[in-house]
Amino acid sequence: MAAERREHRLALEILYAVDIGKATLEDALRQAREQVGVFSRGDQARLEDPYEPEYPAVERRADAPQPTDWTLVEGLARGTIDHRDELEGELATLLRHWKIERLAGVDRLILEMGAWELRYRPEADTLDVINHAVELARRLSTGQSAGFVNALLDAFAKTPARPAPRPSA
Repeated sequence: MAAERREHRLALEILYAVDIGKATLEDALRQAREQVGVFSRGDQARLEDPYEPEYPAVERRADAPQPTDWTLVEGLARGTIDHRDELEGELATLLRHWKIERLAGVDRLILEMGAWELRYRPEADTLDVINHAVELARRLSTGQSAGFVNALLDAFAKTPARPAPRPSA
């Protein structure tokens, strides 16, 4: 399960840079790969991140951290951005007495990314996607966000995808 946590965190940081920081997706992806700008946390981030431990004799250990899967990171970020309106519409139908615009930015981005992955990445395990989203919410948002993200993504996973709108003639 922990194999893709780094990729989810990086994709969320890229989405945040685009949505909140108003960076272009290309700039955010480049900065993340090069570890510059807001992505230059380096050793401090590693110390704070329990999912990226340093192991002795890394090359000989089966449980050693793997290199970052940048294809997955980019796919998560691009997919979420490309399908944002559709995903927000589907998530909005699951909210009770709340509007998607009123959600905290981090919570909204976590939900959108998780929803995209549940809809468009069939090889991903539903439980892993939800657990990764809950962990991100627990670490990066408010105390109540983890339960909220869990409940909403669970309901989303059980909801059939809406048919794509037909182009008008």
